[in-house]
Amino acid sequence: MDEIARLEREIYSLQRSLREQNSEAARARQKIIDKNRRDLEKLQADMKRALNSHDRQTQDQYEKLLKQYQKSLSKELNSELSRLDKNYESLLKHVKKNEELLAKKNKELEELVAKIRADISERDRGSSNEAAEYLRAADKILREVDKKPHEKFLPKRFEIFSNSMRDGRQLFRAGLFEAASAVAISARSGLERLGYNIDDKVQEWEKKFDLLKFKLEYLRGKINQEISDRGKEINKTLRAEIIDDINFWSRDLFAEVIEASKKAREIIKASEQIGQEDYIKRPESPSLDELKKFIEEIDEADRKLSGLSIIYKKRYSASCERSDMGEEIIDFMTAEINLEWQEELTGFKDKDFREWLRIVFTNSSRDYIYVYIIPVESEKDNDVVNHVIIHIDFSGSENQIYTRDIYSHVREAVNLSDEDAIEYASDLNSLKLNSNKSFRDTANDLEKLKHR
Repeated sequence: MDEIARLEREIYSLQRSLREQNSEAARARQKIIDKNRRDLEKLQADMKRALNSHDRQTQDQYEKLLKQYQKSLSKELNSELSRLDKNYESLLKHVKKNEELLAKKNKELEELVAKIRADISERDRGSSNEAAEYLRAADKILREVDKKPHEKFLPKRFEIFSNSMRDGRQLFRAGLFEAASAVAISARSGLERLGYNIDDKVQEWEKKFDLLKFKLEYLRGKINQEISDRGKEINKTLRAEIIDDINFWSRDLFAEVIEASKKAREIIKASEQIGQEDYIKRPESPSLDELKKFIEEIDEADRKLSGLSIIYKKRYSASCERSDMGEEIIDFMTAEINLEWQEELTGFKDKDFREWLRIVFTNSSRDYIYVYIIPVESEKDNDVVNHVIIHIDFSGSENQIYTRDIYSHVREAVNLSDEDAIEYASDLNSLKLNSNKSFRDTANDLEKLKHR
């Protein structure tokens, strides 16, 4: 029993030293975390005004602080603190050394406990009062740890110590006081370690949860402002209709952004309703890995929103421009060069006015003249530019002079100065190989019309 007592004292001393060192390291980290949090909270009150007034400078400042706060929660901060503070670096080295020594002492204790339990000759050694005291002390810590969310962060670990304590009580009832004491000491040491580890996990969870809340509120503010701005632009007041409009022009990306926001909001609401301390213990509350995933999803939703905020408006404007260009081409070609407009063959792709607009004419020779106005998107600069493609299906051989005339008339009709934005396509096979899907769809549509 003397050896057990010696190991107990050494382990307790190491655990106390580690707690003090970890607390000191945590204070250094927490100082930075708290400062970043205060800065965020201070600026958060200004964010609604900044979004309403499109104050990009304030938004940039908030996003910068969000990144700083996220970085301060990361373990990467240890290396930064070590670089700035040699005392902190030395502290981390001591922590690592003591952790290794503690692991070694715990292993020695476990081996010794196993040996004592296996040795029946220990039955009559040791004091029943001493064993009872060790069991009571371990039971107290067992109850304290049981109140913590151990299954959330370190599943099945508590069960190991609970079973160990049950074994200790059985040994005590059997009169194996030495073995009962050894089991109680070992269990208490492990339970204390488990308790500290759970506390660390809880703190990490709470900080990640706070980060999720900051990011979510910012994203929701941006979503609401986008809806408000779009409502003013298209003269609508019903939120559902505005959301449908943005989602249509963003090709369903806005729905993905809103869904990510809703999913995260449900978590925040659940925590607010039952209290964070109780919520964290619930099986349905997110794990640390799930919280990390939610934060990544909010970041991705924010990136999507930033991109679609520009592109969906460009798509809408380009579609309006295609309609105007179509009317100008129809008016010019029917009035100026007496082409016959084939209204039944004219229209947007499958009635989808986000896509190309097709206009069809015939001349006195019954040649079919096809004019397509096609949106070409550039991912690099989030722009949409309308291009015009002309194709003539001659009833006889191709007339190159007539082709050039039609090309010039279309340019004149829509006042196109950029020659890159208009082209004559005589070879449909070449058009089918174009890297742009709209061009390929145009070739396929032309082929269908020519064989109707």
